[in-house]
Amino acid sequence: MLFVVLMHYTKPVADVDQVRAAHVSHLEQAAGRGIIVAWARRSPPVGGVLVATAPDRKTLEAVLGEDPYVKAGVASPEVVEFNPANVRGPFAA
Repeated sequence: MLFVVLMHYTKPVADVDQVRAAHVSHLEQAAGRGIIVAWARRSPPVGGVLVATAPDRKTLEAVLGEDPYVKAGVASPEVVEFNPANVRGPFAA
């Protein structure tokens, strides 16, 4: 399954930035496991966007639950799950 995760900041950006290095490290680790495949801060900086692949939502939610942003209470994830009918580029199997 493919997922788009919208991270919504729940605290000011200054608070978010205090946890950002740990958050990026967490994303790098998840990328190494093949779960998070792309991410970036939104513009304006009200949150972030993650693209993920996981066998199921439960697996992804476990990864998100360990995210330093979520654990610190500075961001909240919104998960959009979809089974793509039309895929191009690097996501094509």
